[in-house]
Amino acid sequence: MSVSTPVYSLSLLLLLSLPAAAQQSLTGKIKRRSTNEILPSVTVINHTQKRTNISDQGGNYRIPAKPGDTVIFTSAGYQPDTAYVAVWMFQEKDGYLVAMTPNLVELPTVRVEDADNYSKDSLKRREEYAWVYPTHRRRLVGSETPEYGFGVIVSPVDYFSARETQRRRLRKRLKQEEIDYYIDFRFPRAYVARVTGLSDDSLQTFMYRYRPSYKFCRRASNEDILFYINEKLKEYHGKG
Repeated sequence: MSVSTPVYSLSLLLLLSLPAAAQQSLTGKIKRRSTNEILPSVTVINHTQKRTNISDQGGNYRIPAKPGDTVIFTSAGYQPDTAYVAVWMFQEKDGYLVAMTPNLVELPTVRVEDADNYSKDSLKRREEYAWVYPTHRRRLVGSETPEYGFGVIVSPVDYFSARETQRRRLRKRLKQEEIDYYIDFRFPRAYVARVTGLSDDSLQTFMYRYRPSYKFCRRASNEDILFYINEKLKEYHGKG
């Protein structure tokens, strides 16, 4: 008995230590492709483990991951970047570097095919993150009535769990990203540069200072967008 006890204790210790040893994080920095511009506030999603995080102001990110996982990096104005995690990514001296490609749109046109492409991209994004959204109507409290169906009542414990809280935060962020995608679609950098003649830092300042609201973009025609840019260009030069 005195001999077997240490063996049992050692085996138990090894079993308990396995999850901790297997747990690791993929880290690194996110920047704009072909430049040294860092990208803060990028949404980082481990699609395999259903875990999310956001890059900090220095473009640094950290997400729990293991070899074989699928990690997606998304940010309004950039094409989503998908990484299939491999062992070498954990061995990089400065972490795994992510270079995101700007999602350039040439003109804010009303052509049916362009609007259709935007709708398809929006639907594709929704499908990619379908796991984030509820599959049926859910209530926090209340009785099981025909209006809401049976067996779909969510307890407060479930609603306030870490996983559900994280999903609600991600849904909120994805909603904001969808708004930003639409503004970029109607107010694309390439078109603004063509109309204003601005470039580099001047163009960046103009894009940031005069970025239109989502509400305006939804109701504005192409002519409205053009008029808006020209009016803001006069204001920009007047302030300069």
